[in-house]
Amino acid sequence: MIPHLFQRFIIQTSLAAIFCVLPCCTAAHPEEITTTEVNHNSTPQHKIQLKQRPTYITPQVEEQLRIRTFLQTNRHPAPKLKRTFFITPNESNLAFSIGDTRDGYLINGQSLPAPSTILRQLPVQYERGITYGTHNLIAILTDTARAMQKKYPHTIMYLGNMGAREGGDIPYSVSHNSGRDADIAFYYTDEKGKFAHPQNLYKITRGLKAFTKQGTLTFDLEKNTTLIETLLTHPKIHLQFIFLAKYIRTAVHKELIRRGASEDLLKRFEETVQAQAAHNDHFHIRIYCSNEDICAGCIDKSIIHEWQEDPLPKRDKCIQNHLKTLSSKKSDADHKAAALQRLALMGAAVEYGSKILKFLQDENPHVRAAAAIAAQSMDANAAKALSAQLQKETDQSVRLAIIQSLGSIESAETRQTFNEELHALSAGQRSDMPPEALQAITSYIIHHPNAEHMRPLHEALQSASSSGKTTGPLLRAFNVVTNRNFCHDGGLNAACMEKISTWIEKQGNKSRQQWLIAGFQASGFKVTNLEQKDIPVLLDAIDGSYPLSINAQLILKKIGHLEQDSLNWAVQDSRWHYTRYFKRRAKKYKINLNDRDEKGNKQ
Repeated sequence: MIPHLFQRFIIQTSLAAIFCVLPCCTAAHPEEITTTEVNHNSTPQHKIQLKQRPTYITPQVEEQLRIRTFLQTNRHPAPKLKRTFFITPNESNLAFSIGDTRDGYLINGQSLPAPSTILRQLPVQYERGITYGTHNLIAILTDTARAMQKKYPHTIMYLGNMGAREGGDIPYSVSHNSGRDADIAFYYTDEKGKFAHPQNLYKITRGLKAFTKQGTLTFDLEKNTTLIETLLTHPKIHLQFIFLAKYIRTAVHKELIRRGASEDLLKRFEETVQAQAAHNDHFHIRIYCSNEDICAGCIDKSIIHEWQEDPLPKRDKCIQNHLKTLSSKKSDADHKAAALQRLALMGAAVEYGSKILKFLQDENPHVRAAAAIAAQSMDANAAKALSAQLQKETDQSVRLAIIQSLGSIESAETRQTFNEELHALSAGQRSDMPPEALQAITSYIIHHPNAEHMRPLHEALQSASSSGKTTGPLLRAFNVVTNRNFCHDGGLNAACMEKISTWIEKQGNKSRQQWLIAGFQASGFKVTNLEQKDIPVLLDAIDGSYPLSINAQLILKKIGHLEQDSLNWAVQDSRWHYTRYFKRRAKKYKINLNDRDEKGNKQ
């Protein structure tokens, strides 16, 4: 009885309070209820008061929303691989690290698990989409993160850059190409001595401090030393390197000695942890090729530590197994195709080139395509065999493989063959040429522009424009060869074709060097002889029109003896890459780049 009376009392009291409040609310604007002319369906214009809404979304929350959006995108089915890689039926779930960490790539890369309670990638790097690596790389990262949290509850291991889904060059690093590299953020403590969640990679001073927007963070010597120890003692996966700034390396080494680390651990530390000044804001780790990777073409350059099994005997055994597959009558097309490609990826294509090129005549088109792809790892002599097969090949998938392989071999034979294909296209003999083949031809010309391509491209443009076919790839290649920006304002039309023909009449017999200089100067870039004193102007030209940007990058690559393929990067990434390279070597090239930062932004 008493509880019911108490509940009734509470309800009555609450209702009374509500009714007491309502008059107060309406009484706040008495004129709105006494004026008979008030439109009760809307507030009069003179009564509207605009107030600035408070910001409920903090930068941290906004960052989390961006990460969540990227995570949802990342869950979509992966797009088809751009690279052709032949696998056998039992290898569909394997990831392969191909080549070395500087010039290689990744097949079926495994993505870092979604942000978890033990392991996460920093927001900036996560949004870049470079979350991929081999199975072994993901394994050593997750195993280490789990061990660290077990020892230090409520801590998280944060990562920086890893690799792209298919590996290859990324503008943020000269390595990280083949899925065996990862950047691990330092462990920090905040100003209260508690574990700090970093938002980025922070540079550590010689006093082991980082001054950030989060406040002053301290390099957590205990946790970071434990991290190194855990990485170095993984029972199955061995590190080849950990790159770290010298003064940080010294601090960690002293801490290991203070702890009484074993001689074996100290030896591993000495040989594995390499001092590199640029790594003052993260640990850069690199693992060795797995056995499966070695048989697919993975290369361990530099040091092979004594505790790591020598890969050369494994490589030799794999090569012999691939050769047996090719010679066996029991081998099916899938295994033959995989063996052909992997011989090339392992660097054995030149040595066994005659055996590989014989399979260009195989009755199975799948095998012929694999032989064509393997041929791109040979010397320029392979271009002759590919060109000869192209003339009689009828299968479109094999023709495409041959053209794409020729596109990777810079030679006079390739140039002549592609010019013949362009002539055939303009004569209407290649009406069935797939867009990928034309893309491969024009991509080769863009990467290796030569004056000899100018007239065949012009003929192909005329034929394509008159028949209403796509002219974009042809026009881009023509513009790069001539270093002009024809038809930039409305596509390829009769007026533009007239401009091109007029230009060829007047300038067609000049050297390509003259075309380059004139093209830059016509757009306001005052170059002289396209040598090192023109580096500052060429860096500016990266932001110019497409042909100017491509040619500026090609010239900068030549001057700096650089190999990275930046032509498909975003313009700002290319500018950042080349500016940083030449700014750090300004004395060597006798140039002054003090008017810009390393990203190329004028100061």
